[in-house]
Amino acid sequence: MIARYLARRDPVARPDLVVLMGSAVVESVEVAADACRKYDVPVLVSGGIGHSTRYLDEAVRRRGLDVATGRPEAHVFRDLLIRSGIERVTIEDRSTNCGENADFTRRLIDTPRTLLLIQDPTMQRRTHACFVRSFADLPGTTLLSHAPLIPWIGPDHVGAGPDSPAIWSRDRFRSLVLGEVHRLSPDVYGPNGRNFIDHVDLPPEVLAAYNRLLAGNVIRR
Repeated sequence: MIARYLARRDPVARPDLVVLMGSAVVESVEVAADACRKYDVPVLVSGGIGHSTRYLDEAVRRRGLDVATGRPEAHVFRDLLIRSGIERVTIEDRSTNCGENADFTRRLIDTPRTLLLIQDPTMQRRTHACFVRSFADLPGTTLLSHAPLIPWIGPDHVGAGPDSPAIWSRDRFRSLVLGEVHRLSPDVYGPNGRNFIDHVDLPPEVLAAYNRLLAGNVIRR
């Protein structure tokens, strides 16, 4: 339930630009490439060296992808996009978190557009909230989110599906989703806390699932 909630997917209209966030989810690249081909639009890749970079490097090596690691996430994703046949690629390679993804992307866009945001599904909802805040001063901007996948939670790993490569261990995935719901709280990253994002309505059933998972996680440890 929490995974589906965090992996925000809006009804998609034709965008003017795909904005792909760097992350450890290599599957994001092909989803972005498909959107570029379908709508005949360019892509902006946002991502420097952050907390997910080492996980991206591990994923690249584990899957045997012939692309250099140890670089900003945007550089790795750009190379993979070009290999998928996408030529119109712009990069922003200084951001280290969702807020900076949004802020630094905003600095590169000076006219209202429809942006299709693609992010690690555990961070898709928070990323959308960050973009809403950063683009509030550009009326006419339309923001659409499309998480690249809805996480499949298996007995020993989490990924795109039972026959797909692992993206997260179950323990890491549990930690990530717990952290995301915590950050979305009005008292943490919201208006009553650090004020990084506007108020996000957390559905009661998601909060209940979060509290059950949190209690189980505390007991487990």
